Amino acid sequence: MTADSTRRPRGRPRTFDRDRALGVVIDSYWRGSVDSVSVNEICRRAKISKPGLYREFGDEDRLLDAALTRYSETVLGPVLAMLSDDRPFGQTLDSLIDFVTREETPALPSGCLLAKMRSFRWRLGPVTGEHVDQLREGAVAAYAAWLEQGANRGEIELPAPLDITATYVDAQLTMMLTRISAGEDPELVRAHARLAFAVLANPACTSS
Repeated sequence: MTADSTRRPRGRPRTFDRDRALGVVIDSYWRGSVDSVSVNEICRRAKISKPGLYREFGDEDRLLDAALTRYSETVLGPVLAMLSDDRPFGQTLDSLIDFVTREETPALPSGCLLAKMRSFRWRLGPVTGEHVDQLREGAVAAYAAWLEQGANRGEIELPAPLDITATYVDAQLTMMLTRISAGEDPELVRAHARLAFAVLANPACTSS
């Protein structure tokens, strides 16, 4: 056996588990915050080296962007997808409120990673910051389509122009997620949510 045959191959170590690393990044930032989680802590939890992490993702900005992409695919996407189904508006609204006000579990943290990133938008790198803006725009567009469908069916009455109402929904949900992350009583936040969304009620439906 020659010395050349015993050399380690160059490049990324084969033991690097990208999925595990992204899972730790998502969980760390989701349970903590953008300004309180260090790369050193992520490496410790994921049992990987900092050079290995940077070799895989490039820098912290792209690491966070990759985590946001995975979060969007696995959590945010399915939540927004329920806005386009054929269920009555009220049922979908209840499901949405239940999701944003859920209590934290070992498998699923409370709150929303995107909402936390939006709160610290000024701390994000250019790649992640642009991604956050794009996801917010996509969410508002999904809310607008959902609201328009409900209004066309006569299930709700828009209290303001569609674009304003869509951003109102986005603002209310973001505020609820922030309150849940801060440890407020989910039942109280849920009650306030239903009160906030009562502005969408169609008088013709509620009076019958």
